[in-house]
Amino acid sequence: MPTKYDVFAEVVEKAPCKQKDLDFKKSIYAQVNSLVRTGWIKKDSQGILNPIKNDETEKIFRILKWSLKNNVNYNPFFSKNMKQILLVLSKTLPKLNPKKLAGNKKNNEIIDFLEKHQFILSWKRSPKLGVLLNHKILNLILGEEIKEKYLSSKEITNKVKNISKKEINPFDRKIFEFLAGSAQLEGSTVSIGETVELILNAVYPDKPAKDIQMVKNLNEAMKYILEHLKEDLTLDSLKEINRVCLFSLDNRAGQFKKVQNKVLGNTNFKTISPEKVEEELEKFCREFNSIKSREECLEKIGFIHNQHQRIHPFADGNSRTTRLLVNWLLMKFNFPLLILKTGAFERYMDLTKLSKKRDDSFLRDFMLHVIYHEEVLKD
Repeated sequence: MPTKYDVFAEVVEKAPCKQKDLDFKKSIYAQVNSLVRTGWIKKDSQGILNPIKNDETEKIFRILKWSLKNNVNYNPFFSKNMKQILLVLSKTLPKLNPKKLAGNKKNNEIIDFLEKHQFILSWKRSPKLGVLLNHKILNLILGEEIKEKYLSSKEITNKVKNISKKEINPFDRKIFEFLAGSAQLEGSTVSIGETVELILNAVYPDKPAKDIQMVKNLNEAMKYILEHLKEDLTLDSLKEINRVCLFSLDNRAGQFKKVQNKVLGNTNFKTISPEKVEEELEKFCREFNSIKSREECLEKIGFIHNQHQRIHPFADGNSRTTRLLVNWLLMKFNFPLLILKTGAFERYMDLTKLSKKRDDSFLRDFMLHVIYHEEVLKD
């Protein structure tokens, strides 16, 4: 049965429209009337529906817009339990299942939803412990900013270091989750489930061709890394990874930049000038190849990520290439993949391309929390 939020989302998308124009197989008469009564939509004498703009509907629209863009079910955000959960958790963290919320099935479902999409990063299953991320959608619902409380660098490093060694299976769902997340960070609308069907069964989703190609390219780039996992990183391998990432998407694929590139929306993000790219990448490769232990790997993944981003050697596809390199390093030492999901995108971007000040240590700790969170959920 469609919710009133499902109906409101359709009205926003198709307005002005009539009820019969909305894509629902079941009757939505009650939902439309409810929306009219609450002042969210207007229905004229001809039956034409239009959304009403006010503070309440603006807030709802922002949540709907973000959710639809990121392939996230928006209905849990509108649950009457959501705000109460955020209010309680903001005071009880790192406890994720305090007595005030215990024994309520709906509360458990919402907390599971927040964990699944990485709005919560967990580090212990029983009792549930973790951090609630300071995300714009959660802040909008709560009415204030969330104060994040992470484990110390030493604590999260030890937890990840003690994960049993992982041999990578190229058909593991975790690979597909990485592909989908990395592509979504670049604007792709292909979901994790659609990624699995696309790669394993060649079932093409009803999504833009560019989005589909991006996922296919990332899969081929991951294959390349798996085939060369134990080899040293070279300028040629960097070029090949970028070439595959941008195959049929950019005619500069695999070529070092010819002009200075800038990160939109962040004047603080300074990249290396084109004439210094090869020199800086040679240093970068030496640093990457000098990492010889699991301890060094975890210590330096923040630097590896940020240094490649700061060099920004290619005209496009630099961030996709960077995330592939981080996972090359992790897989080389048999750690789980870094898999970013929609709830963590905002914090990740704030620590990378949108950062005002580079902080390799904070980024490293954040990525380790994400890695360990996925292991906790799996177990």
